[in-house]
Amino acid sequence: MKRFLFDTWYGAFSVWCGALGLLFAAVINGLRPVSSTIGICTVIPASVLSLTAGLLFLAAWIVSLVQRNWKRALLQAAMGIGSLIGFGLLIGFVLGVLFRALDPFGPSEDHFADNLTIPPEIEADIIIPKDYTGIDLQQGDAFEDDFSRAIFAGLAQSGGDDPTVTSDLSALAELVHGRRPELMAYLARHPGWWLHEDRGNLCATRRWKRQGIWNHPLHGYYFGDYRPFNGQGDSETHWGKTHYQTRTTIGFPNSPFGPGKNASHPAASTIRVPVKHGKSGFYESCERFGDKAFCVEIFEQSSACERRITKKALAFLKDEFASLTNLPPDTVTRGPASFVLRNGMQPGIYNLTLRINPGEPGVTYLKAFEVTQGTRLSENRLEEASNERVGWSDDPEEKFLYENGFTLYEGDWGMPYAARIEVWFRPDSGKPERKLMERICKVEGWQR
Repeated sequence: MKRFLFDTWYGAFSVWCGALGLLFAAVINGLRPVSSTIGICTVIPASVLSLTAGLLFLAAWIVSLVQRNWKRALLQAAMGIGSLIGFGLLIGFVLGVLFRALDPFGPSEDHFADNLTIPPEIEADIIIPKDYTGIDLQQGDAFEDDFSRAIFAGLAQSGGDDPTVTSDLSALAELVHGRRPELMAYLARHPGWWLHEDRGNLCATRRWKRQGIWNHPLHGYYFGDYRPFNGQGDSETHWGKTHYQTRTTIGFPNSPFGPGKNASHPAASTIRVPVKHGKSGFYESCERFGDKAFCVEIFEQSSACERRITKKALAFLKDEFASLTNLPPDTVTRGPASFVLRNGMQPGIYNLTLRINPGEPGVTYLKAFEVTQGTRLSENRLEEASNERVGWSDDPEEKFLYENGFTLYEGDWGMPYAARIEVWFRPDSGKPERKLMERICKVEGWQR
């Protein structure tokens, strides 16, 4: 066996090729749905066997060099390099074929709108989505609500090294346990709170106001570079800017963005926050305060270990829920219902701002239909993505904010078509759902 492996040009090479063949079979078998578990379990031993056979082939090549059998050594080197290239190309080809056949992510284009036209008789009534012209989504000076101002006041202070924070959410706990309807009515009315269900979990995520518009970004994360030092940078800033990313949300009862995660700390507590120093160079934390009935979750990423955002957010919430009277001036507007659709970050992604009054507590959500054929759009996703509990009153002239982002998945970029966006309301009383309003809009589908 020793002579076969080390004294012939083909011995160790044939063993290595056999091991690579076993590895290839294991990889391919692991991609088959029926036998994926068996395939995955065999990939690791096949990989070890291939590595061992590869080292054996390398040793045979070294023996050829030591014996100064240059012809055999050169032949073995060529075979080794060629086999590695061939094996890589074969794996790439098979994976490409399988992915094209199985198409795990679906086609990039669905051609939904290829043969759709916008009828001339309705084109004059179409609402074309507006752009966020002039609205800076990141800079701190673009925000003008009390909560964001409190956050930036914290970032204006050079951060220290102590991550200790104190939480006093006893007023919120009292509301949750003893005055829940009053709390929910407040959260629904307040334009700074986006009260909605996320995968069946009721939650309120904080909105900020940007240049006159209440709006929440994807998943409620606000981020950017704040310039509190008038261009004078220090150890905690970058050329006069300090980076931040944050989200404040309340789950009833659990964290909405981490299913099954309840409060880690009592509503009233002092803790030393476990801060991670990530690869990005910033300090990150996500702490949850509350009890079995509610959970206040504050995410913070910033340039100092001190939890400046977390402390300011907790202090703001303590004062806010001690008195439910600090509503912003534009909580209620008067006049007719309004409908403003804006383009999002990509075609097919939209943000809708309404001023409505359903007249009773309940859930507002959207339906959408292609106009010419009546095809319902994104039926399995739109209601979940667009639901919100909106404020209400007995005075129909009073209007409350609905603001939400949603995606239409039918259609491709550059292929506009007419869609009817319907605003629906489901009362808590159990009465039948009803349509509040509708508009015909020129839209495109989101395309990967």
